[in-house]
Amino acid sequence: MRKIAILLFLLINIQAFASPKDSIVERIFNEMYNQHYTQAEEMLHANQNNIDSIFFAVLSVDMSYWKNVTGTNSPNYETFENDLQRFSLINTTTSTQQAIHLVTLSYQLRYELKRFKLIKAISTRQETKALFTSLKTNEELPPEQQELYQLYSALFQYFDNYLKPFFVANKKENCNEALTKMTQLYQSENRITKTLVAYFLGKTWLKYENDPENAIEYFQWLHKRYPENIKFEELLAECNEQLN
Repeated sequence: MRKIAILLFLLINIQAFASPKDSIVERIFNEMYNQHYTQAEEMLHANQNNIDSIFFAVLSVDMSYWKNVTGTNSPNYETFENDLQRFSLINTTTSTQQAIHLVTLSYQLRYELKRFKLIKAISTRQETKALFTSLKTNEELPPEQQELYQLYSALFQYFDNYLKPFFVANKKENCNEALTKMTQLYQSENRITKTLVAYFLGKTWLKYENDPENAIEYFQWLHKRYPENIKFEELLAECNEQLN
């Protein structure tokens, strides 16, 4: 139970590992990040019976986030909030329910930060931290899960400290440590892991650290890897504009 929850909470977007389902998830991932939302949704629903229910929830929420929030110039926040609510569970008694709840909380936190709903974000952070702490394990994770666990840990460390008051001791130091961890993970040979790290590092440097010089290489890689993703192109252009 604990390993499932940790794995899926690491999925700020999506990830899968060595199994027959990988090719399906990876194809959906590629279509989504090239912003072929119709194709990605058709593939997702056509393969619903072949995808674990937890991964189906992750893919569905991530799809809605890209389609309605971060991957469009005409956001539909109401639709995303409805989709998020659809996968939010009040009673989480099983490992599957807890994992899905962790996933939805992670998207909710990102959404609230993006829309500057800081009071709600602080509340969501507290709920997320409490749930994650209750499921945390000291058991050694399998090699294929190590990178995702490290990525999640770094992301959680960064935003956990970012939301603290500026005068809190070690706030900046802890944020820098998290960025260093993510930078190391950028060297991953796993393409999906590398994509997630590149996106979060680029967005963090550009939007939260106000440092386009450190952000630009990640958007250059993302734009090259997913040339049809307009948002990656726009973020790269934003970096260039600020640097010039």
